[in-house]
Amino acid sequence: MIVLPRLLDELLGQVDGRRAAHLALDFARHALEVQEAEIEPGVMAACQECLAAAHEAIDLGEAGPRLLRAHERLYEAAERWEGNRNRLALGAGLTVQAVRVGCQRMMEKARERGMPSSLITVRDVAHEIQADLGRGAASRFPDHGDDPRQAGRLARWEEARWQVRHVIATEPAPGGSAPRPPS
Repeated sequence: MIVLPRLLDELLGQVDGRRAAHLALDFARHALEVQEAEIEPGVMAACQECLAAAHEAIDLGEAGPRLLRAHERLYEAAERWEGNRNRLALGAGLTVQAVRVGCQRMMEKARERGMPSSLITVRDVAHEIQADLGRGAASRFPDHGDDPRQAGRLARWEEARWQVRHVIATEPAPGGSAPRPPS
C-alpha cells in the first residue's frame, strides 16, 4: 500500500530550497481555496497578496517592499484576540507559515533583525495543512452517528493526495532541470 504522506515526504526531500519555497506557497494557496467559504474576504485578499508577493520575492532573491507591506497587511487583517491570547484568523496562520519557508531569512535581513528565528520546511507546512484541513472537516461533520474522525482522516488523505499530484506535476525528475510550470 502506498502511504501518501510518506511518499510526499520522499518527494519533498528531493526538492531544492527555491522550489520547496514555491511549493509551500502553492500548498497554502490550495488550503485557502478549500476553506474559501469559511475565510473572511479581507483576510482572504490579504493572504492572496502575501502569497503572490512571496512568490515574487523568492524569484528575485530578496524581500522587497511589496512582501514586507503584504506581510504587515496580513497581520492587520487577521489579528484576533481570544481573552488575552493573540491568534490569526482562519487561513492567515497557514499563509504566514508557508511564507516563512522561503522568505523568512530575506525578511529578517530586510528588517535588519540580528537574531534569526527557527526555520520551518515545506514538509512542516504540508503536514500542518493536512492536519488543519482534517480538523476542519471533523468539526463540520454532522453529530448524528457519523464518525467525525473518519471525516478528518479523509480530508487529510485528500489533501496529501493533492499535494503529491502537485509536486509530481510541477517538479522535474530528480537531477532534472526542467523549469517550474506556472501555478
